[in-house]
Amino acid sequence: MERIPEPELMEKKDQVISYDEADFSEGEFNLVNQISQFLLRKKISLNEKDLIVDLGCGPGNISEKLAIKWPNTEVVGIDGSKEMILRAENNKEISKNKRNLKNLRYICSDIKDIKLTDFLLKKEISLLVSNSLIHHITHLEDFFNTIRSLSSNSTLNFHKDLKRPLDEKTALELKAQCSTKYNKILTNDYYASLRASYTFKELKNFTLRNDLSSLEVFEDGDKYLIVYGNL
Repeated sequence: MERIPEPELMEKKDQVISYDEADFSEGEFNLVNQISQFLLRKKISLNEKDLIVDLGCGPGNISEKLAIKWPNTEVVGIDGSKEMILRAENNKEISKNKRNLKNLRYICSDIKDIKLTDFLLKKEISLLVSNSLIHHITHLEDFFNTIRSLSSNSTLNFHKDLKRPLDEKTALELKAQCSTKYNKILTNDYYASLRASYTFKELKNFTLRNDLSSLEVFEDGDKYLIVYGNL
């Protein structure tokens, strides 16, 4: 199936509200557990000297889970959508875990224009995370240039995204499955995201051609891709 890019930012209020109110907790917990296992395999412990950055944080669901999982770290969520950042900040304020989120803050910035000085911290990023961000980026080089600019030699990258189906029939079947759990707005957005996603071959070949072979690319089941490692 040919790739059809979608808008890089989710700024329509009805989209943001639908996304914020949906229950994605199972996938979010799975992601945090995958990151935890990844760190365990690397024999890495995160503490007060570490900075975690969640790129394309949306309404902050994963940012909050990262902040709670590693309470001694600093966690920064970044999104280019003002509506999403407003939602994330509001969710933090009304969270039942608010007192456990003092290590979390948000920045509204286009990821292609992020500067390390935006963090107002003297720490290097220890863990750079994204979930369902890569497919929003029209050109792969923009995504990889960003994570390269934000990463030091010791920065661990962990980026998970949808995998583009092989054909339209499969995409429509996945859309139909989505419609049984989520509303029409989310279902249509999910279908657009499937069409905008990259294939394993596209991501792998890009890393090999652009001096990024230190990053591993692998398929996580039938629906997802993961890019991880050091740059």
